[in-house]
Amino acid sequence: MKTIILTATLLLFTLSSAQDNRFGKVSKEELFKERSTIDIESPAEILYEKIDITLDFNPSGGGFIVTKEIEGRIKIYNKDNTDDKFLKQEVSMYAPNSTREKLLGFKGVTYNLEGGKIVETKVKGNEIFTERVNKNWEVEKFAFSNVKDGSVLEYKYTIVSPFYREIDRWYFQQEIPVLYSQFKFRHPDFFTYNPDLRGEVRGKINNSTRPVTDRTYSTAVNEYTFENVKPLRRESFVLNSNNLKASVRFELMMFSHPGYITENYSATWQQIGKDLGKHENIGAQLSGNSFLDETVQSVAGSIPDQLEKTQAIFNFIKENYTWNRFNSMYADNGVRRTFKEKTGNAADLNLMLVSMLQKAGINANPVVLSSVNNLMINYSFPSVTSLNFLIASAEINGKLYLMDATEKMSKINMLPLRDLNHRGFQLLSNGNIKEISLTNYSLSNSKEVIGAILNADGTISGSYTETKDEYFAMSDNMWRKDSPKEFEAEYLSNFAFDVDTFKVDENNEKGIVRYSIKFDNVPGGEVIGNKILLNPMLFSQLKKSSFQYENRSYPLEFGTSISETKTIKIKIPEGYKVESIPQEKQFVIDGNHAGYVYKVIEKDGFIEVATLYQVNQSILPASYYKLMKDLESKQINAENQQVVLVKL
Repeated sequence: MKTIILTATLLLFTLSSAQDNRFGKVSKEELFKERSTIDIESPAEILYEKIDITLDFNPSGGGFIVTKEIEGRIKIYNKDNTDDKFLKQEVSMYAPNSTREKLLGFKGVTYNLEGGKIVETKVKGNEIFTERVNKNWEVEKFAFSNVKDGSVLEYKYTIVSPFYREIDRWYFQQEIPVLYSQFKFRHPDFFTYNPDLRGEVRGKINNSTRPVTDRTYSTAVNEYTFENVKPLRRESFVLNSNNLKASVRFELMMFSHPGYITENYSATWQQIGKDLGKHENIGAQLSGNSFLDETVQSVAGSIPDQLEKTQAIFNFIKENYTWNRFNSMYADNGVRRTFKEKTGNAADLNLMLVSMLQKAGINANPVVLSSVNNLMINYSFPSVTSLNFLIASAEINGKLYLMDATEKMSKINMLPLRDLNHRGFQLLSNGNIKEISLTNYSLSNSKEVIGAILNADGTISGSYTETKDEYFAMSDNMWRKDSPKEFEAEYLSNFAFDVDTFKVDENNEKGIVRYSIKFDNVPGGEVIGNKILLNPMLFSQLKKSSFQYENRSYPLEFGTSISETKTIKIKIPEGYKVESIPQEKQFVIDGNHAGYVYKVIEKDGFIEVATLYQVNQSILPASYYKLMKDLESKQINAENQQVVLVKL
């Protein structure tokens, strides 16, 4: 009898929890659901997402057309903790001219339970906005209305596109759980596409071919289904977490049909390099340019040293020309127009830099790459569409120097974050291509200094300064320039007390930035009887590990080699002496790639602390994950030690 009851209960649970993955079929069970079964702490989860892509003949305009039907459903458990990107929909479309992608049937609905009934709140037409990002791209977007804890959000739209060389990347994994995600791509079998599948999570793959009635070809179907996908947690030392997510994109490799000329679109990196070297908006931009001669002579003609010449020309471009914020490896204005109008995209500015360097007798070449937000290059999958940015390079006395003129605060061999995507390709003047490492070679320093007075009641008063240089200073300055209020709020959130004053001093000539605050009577030590227990790291103590997992297969990306020092000096209150002091600690990772030093002494009525954390590489292989995790664990333990002061 118990078995029968149990079986019936399980059947009822299965039926009641079944999910109808069709737009508009939201159930009360989904609205009643209080937490994710995949991750109970998650503020939201994707109940389903799917994309159905069809490539077929265009009956009206001739040629071929891609139709993408997309829909999904999201459950909100905690609205306030849900990332804003899940509370709205933004669809980007390539629209350079009349030949463009089009968005159809853009719908959004919020579902809530009110009085036991399902109530719908639809996104109205006047709540959908179109934004022109640049001359090639536009975005249509809306925010869901009437969203509450417990709401279910649904969206649906169709994209019609004449562009079929590449099928955009689809993500099966997100920062919240995904119960069901499906990608389906149907196309005539005379088109051969290759998939670029990434991520460690695996789903079901079903590739098949189906005959088409009254046609001389069949339809190839590529179907990927992922279920119960755990969220991708944010992890330190990852420049773009999308590199870690399970995802797929397709790229056309060949067209082969009886009666037509076979076209092979697959290529090697060498062939791609040769083609780009001849391209009218890349390699061809470096020819001629005699209008630059006078400027080059004026800026660098009297400088004998090649590296100093390079620096002078690089500074001239940064000081006199402005990036229009558009990423591209293809020139838009072209070198001549950019020189005249003082602005251009990434390729415009950096190709002009290369041309001026060449005219100054420097061995300079363009470097094409995939920017950080464009994902890492798959080197086993040669693809020109995976490249989207261009910088400059120079070789002097056998050494490679990299430059990006889009960022005024950058330096030679100190690239902005967006460029640091492991490797790129140098387009050589002889038509060859050379793979190079994209890294920052300069050591970046952060120096924190705290001067504090310890009061007999355990509170502390004093000042704090932090000085940053090189990559650290450049990155901060870029952030402060774009979002000054956001930067200040984020910086001050590191302090668990109200800051009396916050001051920023910047020295662009030396490439440093200094932050300073003052604090008064904030919590410091703990008074127990006639003793004061004090962590001498004060509010700069490292308490939480940056490493969440046991291991990972993705490299550790620091952006730069690192040196972080902390110097703390605390005045001992009158009538107290040191009873015990923390032990000195020193740890080094095998190969001397990273290390940490911790030292505390008593001197002349003060407690003095000195720490050093150093990483000697901007990128470490994934095999160093456990070693770095262990190093940081030892750092946390070292900085958890206390000074004990006793009353005389």
